Amino acid sequence: MLKLLGAGMVVLAGGLAGMQAGKSYARRPVEIRALMGALLLLQTEIGYALAPLGEALEKVAARADPAVAPLFARAAAFLRENPGATGAEALAAAVGATSPKLSLREEDLAALRDLGAALGNSDREDQVRHLALALERLRVAGAAAEADARRYVRLWNTLGFCGGLGLAILLS
Repeated sequence: MLKLLGAGMVVLAGGLAGMQAGKSYARRPVEIRALMGALLLLQTEIGYALAPLGEALEKVAARADPAVAPLFARAAAFLRENPGATGAEALAAAVGATSPKLSLREEDLAALRDLGAALGNSDREDQVRHLALALERLRVAGAAAEADARRYVRLWNTLGFCGGLGLAILLS
């Protein structure tokens, strides 16, 4: 009886480990969609409200999805604490500080870093154009992330449970 309970715990632990590994694949498309929504808010703030970059980033941080809001709040805080800093420096610092907590890949973050070079350094139309370009890059990345999530979440779940079952059989 105790051996059976131990084997069940090993299978459960393997399954939970597989589910945890698959969770980042499932979170990435959600975070990309949230980031796209935040960039649309930023595009509105810059293009139509004519808000300065720091103020626009603060407004986006207040209204964005909680998954990506810290990124914009950090960028706004960087601009507030470092007068004369550029949008590229603010976004690079924010990405560096918040990326470990996100499931975004380097190519997703690169779209943000590239966007930072145009924010605050060019006229309104150019900034809106660069925001549209970043949104397009994220849309493509989001489609790939959806495909990866469909493929790999179930794979990791299955591998976790099968690995736990194999280990339980080996240990019995």
